[in-house]
Amino acid sequence: MINYNNIVHFKKSSLIFIEDQCPKNSFYIIIKGKSISYGRYFDNDTQYAKGDILGLVNSVLNEPYFFNVKAEEDIEALEINVNDIINIYNKDIMIKIHNYLYNTLEAWLSIYYMRLSHNNSISKYNFTEEYILDMGKIYINNSLPTVSYKIYNQYLELFPNSNNIETVKGMISSMSEYNIENPIKIEDNVFYYKKGYCLYTELMSSDYLYIINSGKVGIYNIVNSKLVTRAIYSSNNVIDGSAPYINYQPLSTTTVVLEDSKIRLLKKEEFIPIITNVNSLRPYYLKIVSTKIRNNVLKVMALNTNDISIKLLITIYYILRTETLFSKETNSVDLLYKISDIAAIIGYDNTTVIRNELKKIHSLTIDDDDYIHAGNIASIIREYETHKKVISIKSHHN
Repeated sequence: MINYNNIVHFKKSSLIFIEDQCPKNSFYIIIKGKSISYGRYFDNDTQYAKGDILGLVNSVLNEPYFFNVKAEEDIEALEINVNDIINIYNKDIMIKIHNYLYNTLEAWLSIYYMRLSHNNSISKYNFTEEYILDMGKIYINNSLPTVSYKIYNQYLELFPNSNNIETVKGMISSMSEYNIENPIKIEDNVFYYKKGYCLYTELMSSDYLYIINSGKVGIYNIVNSKLVTRAIYSSNNVIDGSAPYINYQPLSTTTVVLEDSKIRLLKKEEFIPIITNVNSLRPYYLKIVSTKIRNNVLKVMALNTNDISIKLLITIYYILRTETLFSKETNSVDLLYKISDIAAIIGYDNTTVIRNELKKIHSLTIDDDDYIHAGNIASIIREYETHKKVISIKSHHN
């Protein structure tokens, strides 16, 4: 049972968390006071106040703290053991945790895309006719023609009186082979999708959560006229198709089925009652969303270092941790990412450099199709942790 009287206090200027230290098995909800986070990989500090949550993601994933958190004022906080979340019957707290996770995810996504696009402000792009047509070309050039087919059809919906209508209709007609048939219903809310099916695009979001039962799904978007691989997911992962709350267009995504897949669809408004009422699903839910937050924090870390080897180690590390989230006994894996995907994630154009640097990571190999194989996951993670320690020592000496 949750002990709602488990109140802890931190004096002003005391450190609540220390960067790179192993996490506690608990997290805090601030009742009174303010704290601030800062770290060597991050340009801006973040302030936390009453109602904010500290340390949840790291505790759920047993991931070393990403940055220091210091009390700016005397702090009073409720401490909750992460293992007790399954026993929370207070729906307000579960909704608070849910909102915190999704707000945190969007915040880190926006930081990542602002850094990737070298844009220091949040501004919404206008989907002009020219921009949409360019999007279609970019997806074709990146071997995702079914996305282009869907985008061109959406163009007709968005601009029914355009002077380009007949041209776009002609393009659609010539691409009829990319009109993937609609999914087949297998059971309640579970559908079979054929390879290439585009679930939704940056132009038009979806009202569903997609739970991958089997198969592979890619998440993409376009930044600075370049395709970015946001993530590639396989079984047990959850994809949120809804529009972002933050008014920043690069947060919008396109989602494509990369191999024949079975996917469960769930309306988002159905999901919150499930996690508040079905306690046994909470550990799974917390791990999935915390993993996405962790990955985007580490993406920002990778972009904020100039060392290409560190960029790649950080990237390979979080991809491996994601791949083994529900199968920790696995020590080798064929990654779903190609070299070009890795290059897009870190905003690097030279795939030759990426290939050569990846070959320096022990236990990594690259096949003839540019897919990456991790032969010894434990060894790669140790290499990542060793590099982080070296960087930490150097930064303290400086």
